[in-house]
Amino acid sequence: MKYFDFDSMPLVLSVDDICDTLTIGRNKGYELINSGRIPAIRIGNHFRIPREEFIKFIKQGAQTA
Repeated sequence: MKYFDFDSMPLVLSVDDICDTLTIGRNKGYELINSGRIPAIRIGNHFRIPREEFIKFIKQGAQTA
């Protein structure tokens, strides 16, 4: 699902959500999570990304660009 602003995002995002938002593939999304660049919570076989952590990741990327 695509989001148009941070407020419309749910509190917890899935890997597919971040991949859609960043327009990247699932492998790259999992790479960002497994490397720790995007903090995530593992629940069983699924990762969930807190919205605030994802927003921090995007803002940090904007500052380094």
